[in-house]
Amino acid sequence: MKNKTNTFSQLNRKQKLQYIMDYYKIHIIVTAAIICILFSIIRTVHKNHDIDLYAAYVNIAADDSLLESIDDATGLNISNYTNLLITEDPASDNLEYAYASSMKLMSAISAGKLDIIVADSYGIEMANNAGYLTNPKDYLESKNPALANKLENYYIEDESCVPYAIDLSYSNLFVQAGFSEHLYVGIVASEEVAPEVSDYLLSIN
Repeated sequence: MKNKTNTFSQLNRKQKLQYIMDYYKIHIIVTAAIICILFSIIRTVHKNHDIDLYAAYVNIAADDSLLESIDDATGLNISNYTNLLITEDPASDNLEYAYASSMKLMSAISAGKLDIIVADSYGIEMANNAGYLTNPKDYLESKNPALANKLENYYIEDESCVPYAIDLSYSNLFVQAGFSEHLYVGIVASEEVAPEVSDYLLSIN
């Protein structure tokens, strides 16, 4: 051991670095890998904690351009579920994918990780029939009465005349996106709907 110490002390800087790399390379690589993994985990957890709103886009093609425009307009950190499909057409070639999408929606709602659903008429009606949605008018009247009044003509009602969604034709962002069919937004029912839902609905105007 003493001879090794003496030998090391006699090496120049470059030789010392090479000596360390030769003898401790594995330890250095493993330590660096652990640090990278820990950093990645911490970053992911931190990012998840910073999410303001969870949105699902069902039966529509929500591209990056639209999602970025919404992020910019709202100023919110939004986690999006995209490319979801809901259909019960037995002739559809995508029944398995539709089933997976339904399970994803259900899991997100159960975990408290979904605030709004944006969909075509079929998707939003299915979400309402599944009991996923709350009355958007009641919510807005409590959070933003002015916006609730402004959207008076855009509420979509069920057979009992209870609002369950909002027609997105009021939104410049969605109109400019050029969708060929009407789109709707529904607020996911929960014990306490996130206040950011109101911010979203106001900002996309």
